[in-house]
Amino acid sequence: MSNILIVTAHPSEKNLTRGITDIFLTQKEAQGHKVEIVDLYKDKQLPYLAYATNSDMATLSDEQKYYQDKIVWADEIVIVYPFWWGTMPAILKNWIDSVLTMGFAAKYGANGRPVGLLEGKSVRIFSTSGAPTFIYCLNGIRRANKKIWKQTIVEFCGMKFEGYHLFGGMDTKGKNIEKMFKSVKKIANK
Repeated sequence: MSNILIVTAHPSEKNLTRGITDIFLTQKEAQGHKVEIVDLYKDKQLPYLAYATNSDMATLSDEQKYYQDKIVWADEIVIVYPFWWGTMPAILKNWIDSVLTMGFAAKYGANGRPVGLLEGKSVRIFSTSGAPTFIYCLNGIRRANKKIWKQTIVEFCGMKFEGYHLFGGMDTKGKNIEKMFKSVKKIANK
């Protein structure tokens, strides 16, 4: 069985991010997997990187070490967040910048090319948006975000990219929410 780390990034207690997280957790635990949740708004807070901090990543904070230990523990990392202003919330981007440090997640080899240090792990992304998914398909935003996650974060760190799932049309009327939750359940049961 696998160790699964779910990282969520939504400031509200009642949100679709939490719904996706709960479904994925329930399905995976029923299959015998161990699942831990990191809620970036409730768990250990990472300060935004300052220039002095960023230039000396050899000195890690206790919070950075805490999250890196969670990543080491995990076989699979699931990231769940709302799609805001065409990308992830700032708290999630800061987590990536602060935790996936050079020397931990990747390094540059003798030839100057990146070498991922987190091999054997997989990553799956879930994101929700009020705007319909087809809008992001037409304007290329979905493809661009998937490529950023896949190539410049996940594969750069040596991990396997399992998928980018953008669920659009999640408006206040809730007409697409049950359909989304069924999709998440199906993905979790693969």
